[in-house]
Amino acid sequence: MTDMANCTPAQTARIDQTGPTRIFPLLPLYLLIFIGFCGYSLMITLFAPMLMGNNGFLPDGATVGQRSIVLGLLLAIYPLGQFVGSPILGTLSDRYGRRPVLVNSLVVTVLGYVVIALGIQWRSLVLLGMGCLIGGLAESNIAIAQSAISDMSSPDERPRLFAWTYSSSSLGYIAGPIVGGQMALHLGWSVPFWLMVPLLVTTLIWRFAETHAADPHADFSMIAAITNLSSIFTDKPIRRLYLLNFLIYLALFGYFRMVLVYLVDRWDTGVDQTTLIYSGLALISAITSFCIMAPLTRQIGLNRLAITACIAAGAAMIAITVPSQIGSIWITGGLTTMMGTIALAACPTILSNAVSSERQGRVMGNNQALQVGAESLSAMIGGALAAVTIPLPLVAFGIFLIICGGLLLRDFAA
Repeated sequence: MTDMANCTPAQTARIDQTGPTRIFPLLPLYLLIFIGFCGYSLMITLFAPMLMGNNGFLPDGATVGQRSIVLGLLLAIYPLGQFVGSPILGTLSDRYGRRPVLVNSLVVTVLGYVVIALGIQWRSLVLLGMGCLIGGLAESNIAIAQSAISDMSSPDERPRLFAWTYSSSSLGYIAGPIVGGQMALHLGWSVPFWLMVPLLVTTLIWRFAETHAADPHADFSMIAAITNLSSIFTDKPIRRLYLLNFLIYLALFGYFRMVLVYLVDRWDTGVDQTTLIYSGLALISAITSFCIMAPLTRQIGLNRLAITACIAAGAAMIAITVPSQIGSIWITGGLTTMMGTIALAACPTILSNAVSSERQGRVMGNNQALQVGAESLSAMIGGALAAVTIPLPLVAFGIFLIICGGLLLRDFAA
């Protein structure tokens, strides 16, 4: 039995979280995640037409290849910043508390979007790159948001609340391109990024409670924080969970990237139809997070649900390539999305449940870095496989996900 008298405030808060978690205190954290993915989706959808056309960022005589290289480099800067920043901010939040690190990172995020907006107005690739790097480093605070959600919830509540983080990101991927695209079309390229500033300020002034008290006795080393990611290889109790999470992220983000490519190639879908299908799948993801994840977890348990979700999502992903009618995507793609959402939510939840409250920031930071790395790598792998044949990425990622389910089954049965 845990000795309550010897617990830190953060430990006590975690132990006391035995009933239903109050949602209102968590809303700023979900808003932060939503805004972060809105911003990144803006970069993905707006930078491409900005740089591929003659809009003053590159000489008019620049070739398509040159423009593609610049675009690829620019889009890689933001996730690179997240990859580097997530372990650092996570470790800082363990030492100094969640709230002060989160607030300061939000201030820096505002600066990043201001620099991006100015870079667009002044047609400066240097400023654009700087803004993306600043934004990526600062918006590593998504790992802190996940840690705070973990602090405020019991293990039974955590699957549902972690699933909602993916609902927030899905909504961000929808709202960013739809709203931002229309604003850029009618008001100018920089306007959507200027709009991010008041949204971030809203999050700043919406006060949220500290969920992890600062530990003044804990040592902090910036070098140790920077190299914290290396612990995914050395932390024996959880390093296998890190690896499995990375592999599952790789397969599922590969699906979310390549299913649209398959739609366009297989059924020649236009922008309107592709966007409609993507929005529909995102809606399925949101419904799964809000309505399905928690009941299934209570009924069959988190570990068993994770195994089932991986295997079912992998099989459904492969099945996408079989039917000849486009309407089948709502069955095969819908099932893949539903089961994939459950698997994505289960990954950080299992990892969070495996460590103490004092390590949540560092572990969630490492996991966020792995997620960002898998997201970038999946796009490259998916593109290379699609160069062979368009259906191949879905088949390969599906098989990969089934294997991950089998590995989880072996681990949990051991």
